Amino acid sequence: MKKTLFYHGKIYTMQVTGRAADYLPETADEIKMVQSMLVEDGKILRIGCDETLLAEVDAQTEKIDLKGRTVIPGFNDSHCHILATGLNQVRLDLRGVKSVEEIIERGKEYIREMPLSEEDWIVGYGFDQNIFEKPVLPDKKIAEAISTERPVFLDRVCGHVGAVNQAALDAAGFDEHTAILGGVLDKNPDGSLNGILREAALDKMRRVIPQPSGETLVFALRKIMEQANRFGVTSVQTDDLESAKLDTVLELYDEMIQKGQLTLRVYEEIQQPRVPDLNAFLERGLRTGDGNPYFRVGNIKLLTDGSLGARTAYMAEDYADDPGNDGVAVYTQEAMDEVVELAHASGMQIAFHAIGDGAVNQAVTAVERAQQKHPEKKLRHRIVHCQFVDEDILKRMKEAGICADIQPSFTASDYPLVYSRLGSEREKWSYMWKTMAQMQIPLGGGSDAPVETIDPIWGIYCAVTRQDGDRKPFGGWHPEEKLTVAQAVALYTRGSAYVQFAEEEKGQLAPGMLADFIVLSEDIFEIAEEKLKDLHVEETYLGGKLCYSAK
Repeated sequence: MKKTLFYHGKIYTMQVTGRAADYLPETADEIKMVQSMLVEDGKILRIGCDETLLAEVDAQTEKIDLKGRTVIPGFNDSHCHILATGLNQVRLDLRGVKSVEEIIERGKEYIREMPLSEEDWIVGYGFDQNIFEKPVLPDKKIAEAISTERPVFLDRVCGHVGAVNQAALDAAGFDEHTAILGGVLDKNPDGSLNGILREAALDKMRRVIPQPSGETLVFALRKIMEQANRFGVTSVQTDDLESAKLDTVLELYDEMIQKGQLTLRVYEEIQQPRVPDLNAFLERGLRTGDGNPYFRVGNIKLLTDGSLGARTAYMAEDYADDPGNDGVAVYTQEAMDEVVELAHASGMQIAFHAIGDGAVNQAVTAVERAQQKHPEKKLRHRIVHCQFVDEDILKRMKEAGICADIQPSFTASDYPLVYSRLGSEREKWSYMWKTMAQMQIPLGGGSDAPVETIDPIWGIYCAVTRQDGDRKPFGGWHPEEKLTVAQAVALYTRGSAYVQFAEEEKGQLAPGMLADFIVLSEDIFEIAEEKLKDLHVEETYLGGKLCYSAK
């Protein structure tokens, strides 16, 4: 195979001498830096100085001058919904709406402009009632105002609460007598459904929506891969089963691989929420890590609670601004224990969506009990989001070897809500990224796209500053929990590789590892922290091949 030498660069390898693979370096001085990198057949052969490697290669070796630019490993998004993010290109965009009237207006415009078939639903996404002039959730009346002829599904930005019209309720077979474990169907005072669905009820409705066509899925995946590569993302750990059935997802990625069109490496999270679902999956013989360098079976994904914005995150105590409501616990402890033990004993890593401390406590308890019964299994189970925790929970996570998939960008969007939702005391132990790093809890960095942008540089900015795009609040929200730039970059590279058992394959630039790397417009370790968000990716390489260029 042809060799390629990348030389005259500032290549931050993210290697840290004498440290474990899950370690997040605190300063750039800890990171090994080289000038040159020799690549062959998608992997790194050698790293070193220009003088040595230029002298060693022959005339047939392609040489690419990096011109002194900064190189780091490709970003690895530890938790996102890549297909859903792509499919949003063809859905009703409700991001930034300021009222229910604007939702109706956008919905009607969407119907006028989109070439919809008779079977198509109106699927909207991204509204946030907290920024409305009157902060109330859309309900069936709003969905009906968009259309009474075809089903309407309106998804809040968090994906944990939404609204539907009567046509959608009829399609799902929901009525005032419907009860769904782990879900809520809101009602009017007279007992009729008002169209607002929460957690498992919303998820069940989501599965009634007709599956996108193969052509639509390919279009969506291509669009989002282009965007992800533009932001320097080369690997994603993604939950796609809310967008298409498992067989369809497997066939989609296999087709893209066979055609040489996949420009992301995929670690597929598998939503199998209950024991019968999980048993059916396990009968396929697939386990965490199965696959190839482009696509691997990932973890079993369990949704255990909701979101802060929707007040459905399951808290140990009631919400400060909603007495009597402690959120939604999707599982009883007994039910969670049962599914966790089955997955753990079967060799499947588990990723728990858990935001509230009540949900995180349930997840940690279930893992502890499974490990007591099957101590030989070392599966790096993960808490996705892990936003509200206390010191006791963190100590138990560390002891159990539980990782955390954190989304630093949540701090920018959520900080105005936390005090009102939880009060001053609980606000102090929220989004404790620095504390987790200091306790050496393994951390991976994700976006939860489409909830937030898939751009890791924005996540790095948020982790380092704990501010929004307008540099608010002054000095950063709870600045004691800021990460250093080195920690934040490691979060999206070596940290995310570790949580998917890929620390010997990606996340660092070293001999034998995949040649997935990006070239930055400036040195990320030298610019002022307020300028981090202005950085951009100039080139993205997957397996040593250019898959994005800003030129």
